[in-house]
Amino acid sequence: ASMNKERIPGLVSIIIPAYNSEKTVRETLESCIEQTYDNIELIVVNDGSSDMTERIVSSFVDKRIRYRSTANRGVSHARNVGLEMSRGEFIQFLDADDLIYPSKLETQVCYLKNSKLFDLVYCFTEYFIEERKKVIHINESVFEGDVAHRMMRGNFLPIHAPLIRWCDLAFDEELGNLEDWDYWIRFALSGRRFACIPEVLCSVRVRENSRSSDYQRLLKYYLAVMDKYSNIPDYEEDVSYVKFVRLAELGNVRSILYVKKLHKNSPKGTVRDVLLMIYLWTKCYAKRLLGILGIRKKW
Repeated sequence: ASMNKERIPGLVSIIIPAYNSEKTVRETLESCIEQTYDNIELIVVNDGSSDMTERIVSSFVDKRIRYRSTANRGVSHARNVGLEMSRGEFIQFLDADDLIYPSKLETQVCYLKNSKLFDLVYCFTEYFIEERKKVIHINESVFEGDVAHRMMRGNFLPIHAPLIRWCDLAFDEELGNLEDWDYWIRFALSGRRFACIPEVLCSVRVRENSRSSDYQRLLKYYLAVMDKYSNIPDYEEDVSYVKFVRLAELGNVRSILYVKKLHKNSPKGTVRDVLLMIYLWTKCYAKRLLGILGIRKKW
């Protein structure tokens, strides 16, 4: 569906997909309402929740909140519904369990208004363990300008770190995971330029019980995303790099094919990458062996 093209200058549309988010959505909405920049609309798309999400959202009395309930069709569909509903010149994606700092939008809107060359400005992100309110990591990656090659090698942006100028770009609803990485790849491939404000302005909740088995599943999605871009000659090296690393992490011997492809024209670094591949294979099989023996180890 073609998205509505009429944009309200200065308005930020915050798009929040929510699925069974009763424990966190209140705090997420409060972090939006507390923004020092108040020209916002909050678009909450309830992706078929079966908990109290709807009741919590409707308990907020704020005319800037717009709510839509859909059948459960996944986060990409929910974000696309939000994009369809949005009217803002700028878009802020925000998951229903993450938080933005009070000055985030004001800082980033100001940047984009003054820097017409850029279509996306992102900030640093802190990751905290909710159970212990402990910050465990701060993402301080800085990649600016044309970041397509770097983005193709791996996502360095949490979904809510950027503020973007609205564009007619939708999330791929076929992807079961890593749909945000895929979105930023296409955003970068379209020639749009990225900028960074080196300041922590948002945070990500990390669950203590997120398991490494999820990571194994995630690896397959890396390959699915890369398959979409394997026919673009300029990015062949980047695609080969990702496939070689991810296949090696899965213990798959097909990683050899991509090491060969990667170094077809540039032998430099071949030995390093072959050693990395052997290391990743060994780690993968050692993990499996420990799993069979019933020994759980955090790597």
